[in-house]
Amino acid sequence: MILGILGSASVDSVSRRVLEVAAQRIRAAGAAYELLDLSVEFPGRHRIEDYDDPPPHSQTAAIRARIAGSGGVVLATPVYHGSYSGLLKNALDHLTGDALADRPAGLIAAGGGPRGAGTACDQMRAVVRALGGWAVPTHIASARGDFTPGIPLEELHIRMDRMVGELLSFRSARRVPTPLVSH
Repeated sequence: MILGILGSASVDSVSRRVLEVAAQRIRAAGAAYELLDLSVEFPGRHRIEDYDDPPPHSQTAAIRARIAGSGGVVLATPVYHGSYSGLLKNALDHLTGDALADRPAGLIAAGGGPRGAGTACDQMRAVVRALGGWAVPTHIASARGDFTPGIPLEELHIRMDRMVGELLSFRSARRVPTPLVSH
């Protein structure tokens, strides 16, 4: 299962709409997909006291369990001042250093233009690596212009198919191999 993690609180955000396109493409490729909407499921700040030993029903324990149950993630965020959202940052800060180990990650950022969105994707790429994950080479730096009038442009579908293909391919390739038996 691929877990889409939405770092936008807006019900009509471009990042939400682009993540919906990713979900459609993931399902069309035959993979399971679930949405983790941080603004709905994790509306409050994470408690720093929960980091080392989170109580079973805490937000920290819940997000860790959702990610642990996934075969990969897609992080989607709006761009604020050239970076990804605080909502997403708060959630990522409560993961352990191996939270994304052997998991691929697709990256989506939506901003006023591709330059700011690309920068936010680069920043998320570094965080994915710090959490032990593999960010796929193709990211989606998007803007409102990718939807006319409200319908995704063909170019967005082409880029999305490339990212989803890499995500699912990496998911298959990154299975931890069985240790070799020495003779």
